[in-house]
Amino acid sequence: MVNSLYVDNPSSEYYYKYYYDDAYSRKTAISKIDEENLKKIASDLKIDYIQMSKTSNINYKLSDIKKIVSNSQSNEEKVNSYSDIYYYFAVPLVILIILDFILKMRRM
Repeated sequence: MVNSLYVDNPSSEYYYKYYYDDAYSRKTAISKIDEENLKKIASDLKIDYIQMSKTSNINYKLSDIKKIVSNSQSNEEKVNSYSDIYYYFAVPLVILIILDFILKMRRM
């Protein structure tokens, strides 16, 4: 029955329900949120921590994101950071292909 403890079958009675402590006693697994640790991790990563069960926090953050996106779109219209340069390489390439074709025709 030891093999049935580590099954990945959600219908199994052992599917992520139990764990064994240091004394090898079977304990019921309980998932608890550690908000202080999550806030510390978010602070270390320099990101915001949002408790998803509070809709006011989510709405506040979404409004911030909308402002950032709208500002970046207006700035994006002013700055052109991309320009095509492929034609600088296409012209010499075409010349080399034509030259290669002419040399091949002379050899024949």
